[in-house]
Amino acid sequence: MIKESYKWRSILLIIIYFSAGLNLIAQDTLKPGGNIIPLTVITGEITSVNSQLSNLNLSVLSAVERAELSAETDTLLFSQHLLREDSRIDNINKLGLNSLKILESDWMLLKSRLDTKQKDYMARLEDMEKAKSTLLSLDIVWRATFSSAKSQDASEVLLRQVEATLVRIDSIEEMFESSSEFLQTKLVRISNAIISCNDTLERINIELEKATREILEINQVPLWKIFTKDPGASPFEARRSMSEDLKTDLLDFTSNNRVGMLIHFVIFIILLFALRYLYSDLKSSLRPDNSKENEIVRRIIQRPLTSALLVTFLFTYALYGSLPAIISVINLLFLLVPVLIILNDILPKKSRHYIYLPAGATLLVQFHSYIYHDSAFSRIFLLIIITVSLASIYYIVSKRTFRSITDTRTFGRILYLLSLGTIALFAISLIGSVIGAVTLAEFLSYSLIRSVTLMLISYAIIITINSIIYTAIYGKYLQKLNLIAQYHNDIYRSISRIIVTLVWIFWAVITLKLFNAWDGVNGFLTGVWKNTFNVGSLPLSLGSIVMFFVIIWLTLFLSRKIKIIIEGEIAPRVKMKRGVPGALSLMLRISIISIGFLIAVAAAGFGLDKLAILLGALGVGIGFGLQNIFNNLVSGIILAFERPIQEGDIIEVGEFWGTVKEIGIRSSTIFTFEGAEVIVPNGNLISNELINWTLTDRNRRVEVTVGVKYGTDPDLVLNILHKVAEEHQDILQEPAALPLFSGFGDSSLDFRMLFWIAKADMRFSIQSDVNVKINKALKEAGVEIPFPQVDLHVKSVDEMAKFKTS
Repeated sequence: MIKESYKWRSILLIIIYFSAGLNLIAQDTLKPGGNIIPLTVITGEITSVNSQLSNLNLSVLSAVERAELSAETDTLLFSQHLLREDSRIDNINKLGLNSLKILESDWMLLKSRLDTKQKDYMARLEDMEKAKSTLLSLDIVWRATFSSAKSQDASEVLLRQVEATLVRIDSIEEMFESSSEFLQTKLVRISNAIISCNDTLERINIELEKATREILEINQVPLWKIFTKDPGASPFEARRSMSEDLKTDLLDFTSNNRVGMLIHFVIFIILLFALRYLYSDLKSSLRPDNSKENEIVRRIIQRPLTSALLVTFLFTYALYGSLPAIISVINLLFLLVPVLIILNDILPKKSRHYIYLPAGATLLVQFHSYIYHDSAFSRIFLLIIITVSLASIYYIVSKRTFRSITDTRTFGRILYLLSLGTIALFAISLIGSVIGAVTLAEFLSYSLIRSVTLMLISYAIIITINSIIYTAIYGKYLQKLNLIAQYHNDIYRSISRIIVTLVWIFWAVITLKLFNAWDGVNGFLTGVWKNTFNVGSLPLSLGSIVMFFVIIWLTLFLSRKIKIIIEGEIAPRVKMKRGVPGALSLMLRISIISIGFLIAVAAAGFGLDKLAILLGALGVGIGFGLQNIFNNLVSGIILAFERPIQEGDIIEVGEFWGTVKEIGIRSSTIFTFEGAEVIVPNGNLISNELINWTLTDRNRRVEVTVGVKYGTDPDLVLNILHKVAEEHQDILQEPAALPLFSGFGDSSLDFRMLFWIAKADMRFSIQSDVNVKINKALKEAGVEIPFPQVDLHVKSVDEMAKFKTS
């Protein structure tokens, strides 16, 4: 320890003098006279240097700071002392796999805290040494200045000012030395503690590897011989007092996580008020149907406090990181309370009591993990846990209600197979506990019980979070958004599926870790993911191929959704010219697809040189077989910028006549009045003639013709037509309707009426309605619409016909 202290001081002295030399060089370049301050500016410089000394004095450790640092260091070292005094360290070669993991977790947590404290002390030492180097340079300058002023017979007042400055510099320098020595002493103690932690963790890792290798071995006497040998230490003596552990860990945890606990409490309060507001808002607007999902939401929103507690405890590990073992147990207890309440509300009455079995077994396992496993009490306690768990799951599987679920659903069949596997593993644990394979029995039973409990917690999390999202999406505030109001069902289903997938992936990963299989599975999957093979000269891997298609899928997904967002949500709220939202969404879709393609190519491992070759080949392809496709793509861009047609326009292109439903990147869709959807390449819309009936407005001229009997007054008919046009609500008054006497027909006097309407898509129905009103008006006026008249001239008559006639 002494050698390390001398080593530290030597290094720090070198740093100080080197920094002081640099400061002197800098001052030589700034001050006239080198290291000596001229007499004429000494008074002004004294004011400046005192201000600088006041700032440097802030880096000195105060008595309060020293007391706090001493308390923190003593707490950490006392925690290490308690862990070192734990009898598990002396019996480390006899501990089971789970006991070793708990012990490793305790020491890893301590080491993490020691590492953090070491970094903090080293950072403060570094800042202090920088301040000391600045102070040393000031000391050199002002001592030289004092000697110079004295030799120049400066006034006594000036000399006393310089001398007072030197005294203050010496005082602060002494405080820096004391603070530095204090920090170095604490740093040495922390460093020694870290070395001790590393040694202990190395021993634990060796025993963990040994226990993992010997997990299938019989490492204790059979259960029927356990009382014929020395039963070993009492289970409560071999382990430090749980009350002592609880008290120490709680005090230590609260003192080191005050800020995190305050943040945790604030999160809970915010969640509670937010959920109470969301839930109360939805109670009045919840859809009155009898679906299972609706019923679950209805029950969840009755308990905002429970939902807030569950979601709050999900933040525990994010806020605090690793937790002491006893704190983890307390967190589990608080987490199980809202989980059991939620599941008790949503599960059928016949199945509710099943959820308490794994929860109780988990608490027993947590208690058993604190008992030294070589004692008779521990063996019997473990046997009871395994027997009760095996009987419970067998009872559940044998029930008719459970079989009815597994027979009707795919998930139920999977659950049934998992239940059979669990029964088999519990049976192996029971046999292992009896014959002496305690490590195997403990490992399997712990892993199974914790995995089942984690499944219940995961299910409660899914139900709660989905209910919160349901209340948010179907609430009155988000329903004000056009996008939410129109697509709320699809949005909720998509988010719900994502949450379910993520939570069950999390459960699977944790379960694999509980069974010590995660490293193997992860290594295998990583190897398969990264394993490369060559296609020609191009190296590929499964990961690069999957990433390529995933990015392409995400790109296409985003390109489809951007149209909905812009045209459904943004456009109604922002004033844009007609057709601009569609053009904007088209350009964004093209940009997203282009960027996504480049990202996908890069993720697949294509280099820029290979991409240039690919684009060159694409250019050749465009020149030959892909020129029509490329022409349509460019035409789509032209349509977006020039906007000769827009979605909703009524157009005629070739023999097709209908409404433009969608303008795509390569082609556009026309919805004809007959109900057909015609896909027209964009190139045809640009290069061929096209009639757009609604390009600048939706006004349309309509013509109605009518014939009346010869002898009718033409002015009367014209007045009738004009009156019908004036009274019809769908006919525009400007430009005014124009009735015309078009000519003399074979059987009638022919009239036309030309008028304008504002609804081009309603042309046929308006024309029909106008015809009906004209017919009614002519009848009321006594004007007759004649039938077609044909004159028949007979040139010859058959003789037989003449005879019969006569």
